[in-house]
Amino acid sequence: MKVTIHGGSRAAVIALPASKSLSHRALICAALSEGTAVIHHVAENKDTEATMRVMSHLGASFERKEDDVIVHGSRTLPYDGSVLDCGESGSTLRFLIPLFSLGSDTVTFTGHGRLMERPQSVYEALYHENGLLFVKEGQYLKVRGPLTGGTYTVDGSVSSQFISGLLFALPEVKQDSRITVKEPYESRSYVGLTLDLLRKSGIIINEEGNTYFIPGRQSYALKEASIAGDDSQMAFFAAKGLSGREPVEVIHVDHDSKQGDHIILAYIRKMGGRYEETEQGYRFYPSKLHGCEMDLGDCPDLGPMLFALAATAEGTSHFVHAGRLRVKESDRIACMEEELKKLGCHMKSEQEEVWIEGTETLQDDMTLHGHNDHRIVMSLSILSALLHNTCIEGAEAVDKSYPAFFKDLETCGCEVEYDQ
Repeated sequence: MKVTIHGGSRAAVIALPASKSLSHRALICAALSEGTAVIHHVAENKDTEATMRVMSHLGASFERKEDDVIVHGSRTLPYDGSVLDCGESGSTLRFLIPLFSLGSDTVTFTGHGRLMERPQSVYEALYHENGLLFVKEGQYLKVRGPLTGGTYTVDGSVSSQFISGLLFALPEVKQDSRITVKEPYESRSYVGLTLDLLRKSGIIINEEGNTYFIPGRQSYALKEASIAGDDSQMAFFAAKGLSGREPVEVIHVDHDSKQGDHIILAYIRKMGGRYEETEQGYRFYPSKLHGCEMDLGDCPDLGPMLFALAATAEGTSHFVHAGRLRVKESDRIACMEEELKKLGCHMKSEQEEVWIEGTETLQDDMTLHGHNDHRIVMSLSILSALLHNTCIEGAEAVDKSYPAFFKDLETCGCEVEYDQ
């Protein structure tokens, strides 16, 4: 799908979709709990659908009622032998590999887009060290357990999702376990989200520095949870308010959020952006922004939108610890560099660093490409709202995390034309 965005601006209130990160975690914990659980305000997108689809092959069932999901859990974990389609969801694949390795069946995972090309080196090394099957064959990954307790040393520089995946599975094994994470430990806040949901589910995990101690033979017991708004999605409409002519208020935000992407507020302040706290969230005001240094080590999903903001800011912005953006749904650094240069922005990069020199005059009447990446599409859309007659190809990628994105953009005064 191609969209053409005609810039516009009006004061708006945007209700954030539920956090995708928290939704994945709550659905998994509920699926592993005996009986019925209710998860309120669950993110509705292709990634959370993938997690529910895959967990259904482990004996759980899911029933959506408006924005709630009723989960009928399974303590017996009866894998039905199906090939497990994770869509394009890295969280689904990495969270669930260890859970499906608790038994001795050979389990086959598959996915779409770049999913099966994304790094799985942490699990691969761990499985081989423990004599377990871990074989990549084209678009398929085959694994076989049984995963047992013991001591695991995990590389913390690739993705925190590997650590979360082990934390979901190891309470179910007979033996006690210990996970030690080697520095650099990036996206640690995401492991914190996992620990919060595990503890709400009755799971005991003790921490000491970079080491987690997990007693075995535990049982999940989550009965109810409510999912806060997604701080990574807040970034897009915060940027719309900052860059437009009218303020935008974003609601359904947890003011005390532990999501790593909540740091967007600190980076907005650092760039000179103006906002105020409201009862349900934050209101962002048109602001003159300036470049600064930003660390993406704990918030890689903010990268594309921060790059887009930097393109309109005065001076140069410098991003550090950005390398993990290269192994997402796209190489987000290379793709944003390609698209921003079409608009006349000066951007250069190395493996881990990015420099962007802002400009006051971006190019109108351009055709941009979304690179099958939801965050690339949304970031370019916010920039396109400042321009005239700008097209974005591959705009359907927003369905991965935010299907209502263009509807909400129209609420902010933009006109969006759709070409199927």
